[in-house]
Amino acid sequence: MKKHRAHPRDLVRRRDFVALGCNTAGLIALGTLPACRGNRVPSFRSYPFGLGVASGDPHADGVVLWTRLAPESVSDGGMEPGPFRVRWELAADEGFGRVVRAGASAAPPELGHSVHVEIQGLEPEREYWYRFFAGGEVSPVGRTKT
Repeated sequence: MKKHRAHPRDLVRRRDFVALGCNTAGLIALGTLPACRGNRVPSFRSYPFGLGVASGDPHADGVVLWTRLAPESVSDGGMEPGPFRVRWELAADEGFGRVVRAGASAAPPELGHSVHVEIQGLEPEREYWYRFFAGGEVSPVGRTKT
């Protein structure tokens, strides 16, 4: 059986394809940098989760979790400018002994320092509990169902 040798013109195309893929991956990574900048640890004058937590848009395998950092419930919520890091957990039990998903998101000022987490890959028709963390504070525990 005769081996097929690639024409040099085809090799250039493959190289261009690989370079394009690497460049695209780099641009995607750069596009996530604003979310990563929310690593400042805020210092709150009062409890930042006064507006509570919420979940919604349930699907068979997912939900959306929400909170907003607002130590003051008026206008800008009393937050300093800039994004802040908010961690979150989703557990299969109310005591958080079986955390099934966890992560961190930026709470940017252009979204009122709110966090919107879309979680997928969960078990259908199941209850879950969730909470958020910011600046040493813990949100109320919320309950949701897929």
